[in-house]
Amino acid sequence: MHGEPAAPMAWLLISTALVMLTLPGVALFYGGMVRRKNVLNTMGLPLLALALVSLEWMLGADLARLVAGSGGTTEHEAAAGSLRLVHHTMAAALALALVAGGLVERIRVAFFLVFGLLWAALVYAPIARWLWGGGWPAGLGSLDFAGGAVIHISAGVTALVAALLIGPRKGYGRTEMQPHSLPLAVSGAGLMWVGWCGFSAGRGLASMNTAAGAFVAIQAAAAASALSWTAAEWIQRDKPTALGTVSGAVAGLVAISPAAGYVGPLPAIVIGIGAGGFCYMAVNFVKAILGYDDSLDVFGMHAVGGTWGMVATGLFAYTAVNPDGSDGLFYGYPYQLVAQLVAVLGVWAFAAGMTALLLTGLRMIMSPRVEHEAEVLGLDLAQHGEKGYS
Repeated sequence: MHGEPAAPMAWLLISTALVMLTLPGVALFYGGMVRRKNVLNTMGLPLLALALVSLEWMLGADLARLVAGSGGTTEHEAAAGSLRLVHHTMAAALALALVAGGLVERIRVAFFLVFGLLWAALVYAPIARWLWGGGWPAGLGSLDFAGGAVIHISAGVTALVAALLIGPRKGYGRTEMQPHSLPLAVSGAGLMWVGWCGFSAGRGLASMNTAAGAFVAIQAAAAASALSWTAAEWIQRDKPTALGTVSGAVAGLVAISPAAGYVGPLPAIVIGIGAGGFCYMAVNFVKAILGYDDSLDVFGMHAVGGTWGMVATGLFAYTAVNPDGSDGLFYGYPYQLVAQLVAVLGVWAFAAGMTALLLTGLRMIMSPRVEHEAEVLGLDLAQHGEKGYS
């Protein structure tokens, strides 16, 4: 029998539509956390990332089909391939949207578009092939169900390297840079939580059994991480914040991504608790000690959360959770942990090195950041000629 089972195909269609919620969710989440004068620019960059990568991926896929020929695939197989393409497009667009979060309030739109086009092809795509396309980490047995390394480590490490090379915002560390609209940020995080269920649970065409298990793991990890972050903040600052709670939920969503299809509810809760604690420390202590200006804590949330999730996958992945074998081999502890660490180190090194080379070359051609006057005025007016708020 040719093609894919109807149920996984239907779920992939639904989950791909859900995935698209993550991009406007990121736009709202990030838009609420910047200063009033930069809200439209900040919300626009994730949507530009979606548009840019969509065309890049789809034109690239059409070119590949043209070169390879039709291959005699059935109509059902062609439909499955198209859905996979859109799903992977959303993953690449999300990664680039996250990178933008580390650079907002100072990056030129033109530079972001050129950088994003090249980064998606030269940094993101090779890492995706490594772990999702049968590359060397996958050959070693490394597991990444829904992008802990492919999306989150690659984006987080890129954001850190770019922030260091491009430099901090004017007045960083000396002037207040408080979020202008926390309700906007909380709403965005809510959309991301809903979209993530489609994103992680719908990755590939796994059995409905595996998809259902991933859905449960996502919810467990996000809830545990939200409470973990809230508790840490409550202990340190005497009061919990709504932004802290949703930040914890996002950290949990990041950390469960590589493990979602391979762990049960109890390990997912442990992963969530760890994500809330580790990411809270990275955002509130490590960043202050090292002094880098990652505008919206992409490194602390995504590189740290994704790294913990990849390592935790090596500790907790269990064959019985994913018996169909559709998403890689399970070697068990301690080999699986070693395979996960090798993948993490490889992705960290490649993303950092390639991003540094790419930025160094581009800076010889065009300036990455706006002028001092434009940064003071605000990027909404300076880059777009618009005002988000009067």
